[in-house]
Amino acid sequence: MLPEVYFLRYAFPCARVLVDFRKTITEKEYEDMQRAVEEDRPLSRDYLEKIFFKAFEGMRKIDDDCWNVRTIREYFCEGHEDMLSTDLPPTIRRLCVVRPGKLVKEIKGFFKADLQDGDVRIVSALYKEAKVGDTAMVHYGYAVERIE
Repeated sequence: MLPEVYFLRYAFPCARVLVDFRKTITEKEYEDMQRAVEEDRPLSRDYLEKIFFKAFEGMRKIDDDCWNVRTIREYFCEGHEDMLSTDLPPTIRRLCVVRPGKLVKEIKGFFKADLQDGDVRIVSALYKEAKVGDTAMVHYGYAVERIE
């Protein structure tokens, strides 16, 4: 998978915050991003770096070459929480944390995800082969990828 596509899978859930709270992207930009992530279509690196500049700050702390899957995964799964803005409401900050969850039930194209701490969410899968029983990284209402 292209790193631009992989990055967008993890970053796209944050785009809702950019529309609703930050007002740094428009609803149309959000919808364009949503189509791109659903189609596994890459967006330009310049555009992604401009829109998600905080993520790239964090990824560059891990590796100057931030355009590789290992760095993207490490940032979102281990460093993203540290970069979350403290001015976000607590419920939004909680949703922004990327963590593993077991997909326990499918409900009309969505999944009930058990995040192993008593937190259960309904999530949509950004990976097409999602199925009940998978453990996935969950970010802001989206199952991003299957993990072992």
